[in-house]
Amino acid sequence: MIRLLAALIVLIATFLHMGFTTNNILRLNIKKDPVLDPNTVCKTFPELRSQQYNLCRKYPDVTASAIQGVQIAIHECQYQLRTHRWNCSALEKKNKNPHTSPILTKGYRETAFAYAISSAGVTHQVAKACSMGKLKSCGCDMSVHGRKGRHAEEDSEKTFEWGGCSHNIDFGAKYAMKFLDRKESAADVHSQINVHNNRAGRLAVIKNVREQCKCHGMSGSCELETCWKAAPDFRKVGDLLRRKYDLASKVQVDISNTAKTRLFKSNGQKPQKMELLFYEKSPNYCEENPNLDSPGTTGRDCNKSSTGIDNCDTLCCGRGYNTLKVKRSERCHCKFHWCCYVECQTCTYTEWVTVCK
Repeated sequence: MIRLLAALIVLIATFLHMGFTTNNILRLNIKKDPVLDPNTVCKTFPELRSQQYNLCRKYPDVTASAIQGVQIAIHECQYQLRTHRWNCSALEKKNKNPHTSPILTKGYRETAFAYAISSAGVTHQVAKACSMGKLKSCGCDMSVHGRKGRHAEEDSEKTFEWGGCSHNIDFGAKYAMKFLDRKESAADVHSQINVHNNRAGRLAVIKNVREQCKCHGMSGSCELETCWKAAPDFRKVGDLLRRKYDLASKVQVDISNTAKTRLFKSNGQKPQKMELLFYEKSPNYCEENPNLDSPGTTGRDCNKSSTGIDNCDTLCCGRGYNTLKVKRSERCHCKFHWCCYVECQTCTYTEWVTVCK
């Protein structure tokens, strides 16, 4: 027993030495399920519009999940645009509300991506939280429970039965629409485009719902197969929206700029539902610009041998670069936990890097 206890102590010490750190999303400073009420949720997430605040007061637990979805989305945004001059780093705000960033008041291509992926994050996280039994207002999606189904990619006549606990994508999408679209109250093109891009983000989740199945039978014979609906891996959602970002369409801006104005692309065509839309040409993001909350590219790592957009000539905007040997520590292998904190390892390594001047 003494040896077992000693081994356990060594294991715990090793685990702590690995450098696990936490970053409370709602600053609740606890790892167990907290009591989520308007005081612990709505008042710790600043600058909510009145409609959002009222929604938060009515559904604080769902809003807590939505806020966590926004944070997951920002992490994915940073991954997807990691080689770009603007890489979403400015959206990871200390006060946890990325929608307070000045760049999100603009009509840039990057603004469109940020809105879409945030909406996708809320949809995704709320849908999963419902199925976990964490929210009072929703549970598993039982709309197809007990029905027979057939795998779309298979020619076999073999069927399965819908069962288990499906992620509640419908509830997640509806709440994302209520929570994010409600701040777009102005009757102008900017708000219309934000609402459109929010919808594109929700659809990126809805249209990629997958089946998860379990076989039942003697010796794994799969005589009976039970399946349920699951939200797609969020990296897949991020990859899809990144492709939409690359193909984003610029819209015509009517001088009247009223809510009755219909959105049309520059070529005169009506945009598709999953297209990302913008209406302003993006700046080059080379220099720091506090008015846009843009940090510039000085100090960014670049790849001198790359032929992509992360090559040093492009990323450093012609300013040149330095080659340095650095020892750095950064968050890695982050996991988002209900509710509401992020747990990360601290990875430390030494390497030669090329850094923009």
